[in-house]
Amino acid sequence: MDLSIIIAHYDPGNHPDCVQSFHETIKKIFEQKESFSIEIIIADDGSPPHSEILQNYSDTRSESGKLIYHLRGLKLQKYLEQLNLPEGCISNWIYLPKEKPQMGKARLGNAAIELAKADNILFLDDDNYFISENTISGIMEILMEYHLVFGQIKDSNGRLRPFSSNRVQGTTFAVKKIIMKSCGGFGDWTEKVSSGVDSDIWWKLYHYFQKHPELKACYTSKVQTLDSCSKRWKPHIRQLLRHRAVRREFEKIHGCSNYRSARKNPSRVKALWMENLL
Repeated sequence: MDLSIIIAHYDPGNHPDCVQSFHETIKKIFEQKESFSIEIIIADDGSPPHSEILQNYSDTRSESGKLIYHLRGLKLQKYLEQLNLPEGCISNWIYLPKEKPQMGKARLGNAAIELAKADNILFLDDDNYFISENTISGIMEILMEYHLVFGQIKDSNGRLRPFSSNRVQGTTFAVKKIIMKSCGGFGDWTEKVSSGVDSDIWWKLYHYFQKHPELKACYTSKVQTLDSCSKRWKPHIRQLLRHRAVRREFEKIHGCSNYRSARKNPSRVKALWMENLL
């Protein structure tokens, strides 16, 4: 297996473009897979339209004390038919039911990492589809020299994020599986505030690369995606005083007093720890 692609998925059931974006993300992967051996793992954060998985799953697995439902094999293929997705396009579908309104993206990401068969993992959100050409071959080529590859995202305003941007991203990045596991993976603590997943993993990866200077990270335009359908998790993010809550938890866990500040949080400054391949 050359590449495991983990797609964070949430369909609120009432977003007009959500299903279309999801299908486009899958379509673009298979248009560009070339001769590489890939698998796709869907990490479904309790999408209401997919709740029937709770009655017709293949098996379950526990992730940090919570039960995650797993679709695979024949049951998965029958389900893909219902969704009008090509047979065999997805290898595993995991589903975390929402017991209360909160974002379970981190917990699902960690469970998906455990399922991944390849040494190389690409993380995508379900609405971030490829707009670059030969993307998968580009990823595999760069991963021969680099251990962590952040691709470039085009935002809904039509602008590509520059290297100088201090925004973090939890999508459109490829990394060695062993690094994700060694740095601690995604932070389950983010469920408490339904936010901070991207900042948490950037902090961890930055410090892991600081401790291991032999490792190389980069930011590249060879891998580009379009953020086509954002804000779907918004109903599960408490907006009132959200950043204050994340800031408090982030400081408690990582010792950083302001996770949104590039001065306090050096992981946000790409030039400090990754090469610019734009």
